[in-house]
Amino acid sequence: MIGITRQPPPSATRIPAWRQLARACLWTTALLSAPVGASDAPADGPVVQVMDPFIELHTAPGRGYPVFHVVEQGEAVTILKRKTNWYQVQASDGQLGWTKASQLGRTLEPTGVPADLPDVSHGEYLESSWRIGFTAGQFEQSPSYSLTLGFRPLTWTGMELEAGKIYNESVTSDYYSANLIIEPFHRWDLTPYLLTGISRFSFDPRHKVLVNDLDDADGFSVGGGISYYIGRNFLIRADYRQYTVSANSDSTGLSEWKIGLNTFF
Repeated sequence: MIGITRQPPPSATRIPAWRQLARACLWTTALLSAPVGASDAPADGPVVQVMDPFIELHTAPGRGYPVFHVVEQGEAVTILKRKTNWYQVQASDGQLGWTKASQLGRTLEPTGVPADLPDVSHGEYLESSWRIGFTAGQFEQSPSYSLTLGFRPLTWTGMELEAGKIYNESVTSDYYSANLIIEPFHRWDLTPYLLTGISRFSFDPRHKVLVNDLDDADGFSVGGGISYYIGRNFLIRADYRQYTVSANSDSTGLSEWKIGLNTFF
């Protein structure tokens, strides 16, 4: 008897693992070598000429993001939009990137006239991530002041940390709050918002006018307000809050109104 060994057809031949790995590496290299931020679609915006020796394009609006492309002096770029101190531009070869506003400060239109660069708008405020501010108001009959730091993960909602002080001849207190802000109608320049938060009060034990027999107390607040975009990176904010302050199984209702100036970035 003669044994016959069947050879697998060429299409079924097993590819060695090292060859599969090499092929995957080649595909990965090809994908990574593709232009970053390139776009074939025509850009809609003012076209300006670079007057500095060059401008650097970053992958995102921030100094910490890498530079992936350089536009040299004399080349044209199309300005798409601005986010705080950064502009998104498209180079003549289709590259999309972000550059600092200071690098576009001496750009010219094709006619030689200084370019009218897009300014920060209310829409840029809604796309911002961080906000800081100072507020002043009245907690019951006592002046109050606070500093705030906010972070906006979504367009319509944000989180905020607040540190403040209530002070007059009758009562003093430090307080710290963590607030949730909801802006359901965020497309308006005059933007209403809802607010809820938790607070920690440290009343001076020498003053017992606002809250009797309370030193440290916890509070829960609800309220609402209006923010108004006034231009560039600034907005005015005013709100009213109702607190429920409790300690030792007792609770007291207190109110506060405040107004302040905020900046975003």
